Amino acid sequence: MDADVDLRKALKAFINSNPALRMDASQDTHAERSEIFRTLHNLHSLIQSIKNPLGSKDNPARICRDLLDCEDKLIDGIYWIDPNLGCMSDALKVTCKFSKGGRTCLQPAAPAKLEFDLSRVQLTFIHLLSSEARQVVKVHCLNTPIWGGRAKPPGSLHLPSPSTPLMDNPPLRFLSWNGREIWGQGSSHPAVLDDCQVSDQVYLAKLSLLAGKL
Repeated sequence: MDADVDLRKALKAFINSNPALRMDASQDTHAERSEIFRTLHNLHSLIQSIKNPLGSKDNPARICRDLLDCEDKLIDGIYWIDPNLGCMSDALKVTCKFSKGGRTCLQPAAPAKLEFDLSRVQLTFIHLLSSEARQVVKVHCLNTPIWGGRAKPPGSLHLPSPSTPLMDNPPLRFLSWNGREIWGQGSSHPAVLDDCQVSDQVYLAKLSLLAGKL
């Protein structure tokens, strides 16, 4: 292999540049040299796997976008990631949406729960490697804003006027991964689509949160 030849040349040049190493090298056995070359070959293979991940359990990527950077024709589906590139025992199985620009979608630990089966270390690395986060929540409601909008007067069938004050205590708040509280009038208020403000007897609405670095 060309890579093996290059590694041999690099090692030989390094040894020849140092008299002490030349003396030690002359005493090395063939088996010891073979072990050195095997180690260098393994290091080369490791570096190549990091540079060109496959998204498999044995060769995970940091995030889905890294896979898209290596190969632009990929199909949405299940892949493996290891954001901190540490021990593979904590690699994660995620859904990669390459049709959405390489979006990494975490799988919930249980249905209908905003909990994810990953360590805080991995979550921190995902946060550092991402530019934004998105969460869609389905909420049962009835003509009442739940994200700090303007509440309608009791019994009214009309939308509140612009002069109606904002809700002081909206019924829905979120707690971010770093312990920060997120709500409509808080210091951290991501872009939200609150369908519960529509006055057409909406009972089930999707609350879409789009947040940058929190």
